[in-house]
Amino acid sequence: MSRKRSFFLLLIALLGAEYSSAVECPASCKCTWVVDSLYADCSRRGLSIYPSFGTAPVEHLDLSGNKFTEFPRQYADMTSLLYLDLSDNFIDTLSEDSLIGFSLLRTLLLANNTINSWTAISANEAFKYATNLKRLSLRGNRLGSFGGPDYSQQINSLSLTELDISAAYISLVDGDIAVNQLPNLERLSLANNQRMQLSRLPSRSIRMLDLSNCSLQGLGAAFLEALPNLEALNLSRNTALQFGASDIAPIVAKELRILDLSYCNLDEIDLSGLPVLSELRLRGNLLRAIGVNTFANNTILEVLDLSENLLRSIENEAFGTLKRLKQLNLAFNEIAYLNRNLIRGNDVLTELNLSRNIIKKLTRIVSNSVRHINMSWCEISEIESTAFSSLSVIQKVDLSNNFIAELPNQMHSETLWYLNLANCRISTIRNSTFSGFPELADLHLNGNRLTNPIPPSFFRANKFLDQIRLGDNPWICECQDPLFVEFYDFLTAKPTKLKDRYHLRCGSPPGYEGKQWDYACLTEWTVSARSSKGEKVWSTVMLSILGLGIAALCYGCCQRLVRKRKEHNNRREYEENNDELRRIRDLNDRMMREESSATLQPTPEVSLLPSYEDALLMPKMERPVKSMLDLSITDRARKYLRRSQTQQDGEQSAGEEELQLDNRQRFRSVEMLSNRDKERTAQYGPYRRTGRMEYNNQSGSRRFSIEDSRFPAAHFKTQNMQSAEQIGNFQSYENSPYTKRKPKIAEIPPFKRVNMMADSVEFLTDPEYEDLGSKPGSPFAKRKPKSPMNMQVSAQVYTMQQHPRGVPLAPAIEDYFKKAPSSSTIASDFQEVNEPDLASLPESVSTSGAEHDVEQGKRKKRKNSASRRVSGNFSAAAAAADESSSSEGERLVQVHKPMRETLF
Repeated sequence: MSRKRSFFLLLIALLGAEYSSAVECPASCKCTWVVDSLYADCSRRGLSIYPSFGTAPVEHLDLSGNKFTEFPRQYADMTSLLYLDLSDNFIDTLSEDSLIGFSLLRTLLLANNTINSWTAISANEAFKYATNLKRLSLRGNRLGSFGGPDYSQQINSLSLTELDISAAYISLVDGDIAVNQLPNLERLSLANNQRMQLSRLPSRSIRMLDLSNCSLQGLGAAFLEALPNLEALNLSRNTALQFGASDIAPIVAKELRILDLSYCNLDEIDLSGLPVLSELRLRGNLLRAIGVNTFANNTILEVLDLSENLLRSIENEAFGTLKRLKQLNLAFNEIAYLNRNLIRGNDVLTELNLSRNIIKKLTRIVSNSVRHINMSWCEISEIESTAFSSLSVIQKVDLSNNFIAELPNQMHSETLWYLNLANCRISTIRNSTFSGFPELADLHLNGNRLTNPIPPSFFRANKFLDQIRLGDNPWICECQDPLFVEFYDFLTAKPTKLKDRYHLRCGSPPGYEGKQWDYACLTEWTVSARSSKGEKVWSTVMLSILGLGIAALCYGCCQRLVRKRKEHNNRREYEENNDELRRIRDLNDRMMREESSATLQPTPEVSLLPSYEDALLMPKMERPVKSMLDLSITDRARKYLRRSQTQQDGEQSAGEEELQLDNRQRFRSVEMLSNRDKERTAQYGPYRRTGRMEYNNQSGSRRFSIEDSRFPAAHFKTQNMQSAEQIGNFQSYENSPYTKRKPKIAEIPPFKRVNMMADSVEFLTDPEYEDLGSKPGSPFAKRKPKSPMNMQVSAQVYTMQQHPRGVPLAPAIEDYFKKAPSSSTIASDFQEVNEPDLASLPESVSTSGAEHDVEQGKRKKRKNSASRRVSGNFSAAAAAADESSSSEGERLVQVHKPMRETLF
């Protein structure tokens, strides 16, 4: 709960400190928040003009110690002002309307100003307007008198509860009318008004009255009778006072609880008329003896101070009637003997002070309640072994500054935890000295005459001992003595028991005199530690571990340094590579721009026909293509060509011209194929591998078209082309969707092999060039050939040399992809044919008119079948016929397999 409250208060203070920065506080003042109140401190700043606080909610305002001469009426508008301190200024007057507006003011301090009389402050009228004023201080002014016959000198305030007019040079107190206008006054201070004449001070509201140091000689019974509710009376330092003497009437106060008669030089006292007295202070008087009847009528007395008197004898039952006594102070007296039953009947007494007496021997004291006994400076030289045995709850015993040389062996106390034996004459400690104090926790042995170390085993019974003071003893520092080292380790082992380590000094030998134990024996203890074998091994192990740790740390640092350097080098190399790549990219871009600018120049008669590589990468067409002419001509020209193909034999002039054009296109394809070797060996620049090749009619060579390398030509966009990914991922013909169709495999007829160099690619792949009799279902097979004409046609004959068996012929079309031969029928580029086909060819062939007609019919058939889909292979029937016509002994020759139309 306390933690929550402290946290709450701290939070409020922090919020107040934050809010104080926003408060308009003058530069000459310091404003702080205390809980929820704003304190403005402007004291001792030498101010002569009152500071302005504006709208700041100041509650406590301190303007003391300045040079103000007038009362600050401008603060009447501060409705939050509760405390106003104008002490130690030069204010000499207070007008009747000065306190108008200070309705919430509770404390007004005008002490130590220059007010010379009651009339200067308008005491009868000025304080009426401060309706909540509780405390008023006029201390240190020259008021002259308190009360009097003049009505204007009486203070009139219905709310005032505390009035301080001490040291105000008051010589007369007219009690009849002094406090008539203060009906709620509870505290009145008239202290330090010497030579004051006091007759009566009638008031039923005053509870505390201070008349100390007023040079009073006597205080009659009538004075206290006029104060029926008086609870506290201070008459200290009235050296001529006679209070309760035997020759005068006793003082009677039925409600008086606190009485202070210190330093009044009283030699006798009678307190029988104060039955409810609870606190009595008789310090510094001349009392010599305490009898049984001295406090017989003060049965509820709790605090009794009889110190600094001349007490020598105290009767056995002097305090027997004080059943509520808690504190008894008998210090600074002349007590030599203490009866063991002196405080036996005081069951609630907790503190007993017997210091500064002349007790020679500490004897047994009986008490069931005393917890703290102070017997220092008592000249005690001997202690009985049973001194503490009758103190059942004793906790603290102070025996310092006595003449004690040793402690008895059988001293015992089950509750003692504090024992002060400082500045005595103890020189030896035995093993049973402190064994009877199991709860001992704080032991003071400093300032004695101990020279030899105390074995730690002597404190074996003191398990709670955690504080020892051993300074200011003449220790003999034998640093090599094992007992000395053991005792030092016992004192300094954590948690450290030694509390005055800097006062623990050596008295001998002469070389170590006055030095602390640490500095005196450090060198020798270090040398002895090194000379020990076990310590050497331990030191070696520790140093090895330390060395390994340092080595690991250095290795880690080096590795980190190398890693950082490597990262730095990698970063630098990466930046250099980026710069180099950027330069290369810029150079390539510049080269490409130059080449593209050269390529974009218009060239005369650029052919729009694709190259061989472009044809291989082209998708399958929607209709079969027999020649390159079929791709280039328009639809209208294609219809015209189809009509011309269906004409009679006599009307073949236009067809013959188109056939010759077709032949020229075929021979041009052969020329294109022959230029591939040049393209393979040509050196191309970067980024030109995927470029499209174009022909230059003038030079007969092809070149790349960079600007069209990523997109097909305009006249190919209408075709059903495949995507670039499918073309780029082309691996072999087995992966083509058209491989499910079983192509027809046939051999090249012998008469076609002869004219192989003269025919085009379509000539090799078109199955219509087979013999007319190979297709019985063909409409041309039913037609009878015309009679041969008499015109003789000489054909160019290519003679082929006979190769020995096992040597293959050169392929009709070389493999562009350079793939290894495969055993598969589809994937392989060569097939075996019978050698008699080649052998059956004559060396020279002459064509007759009939043969010319047959050739012409074949051309007609080729023209009429342009709309049909070409299978790309020879028929199996023709292949079988050729195989049947050949003999078994004929040798086989490998020729190029016909290309499938899926390549186009």
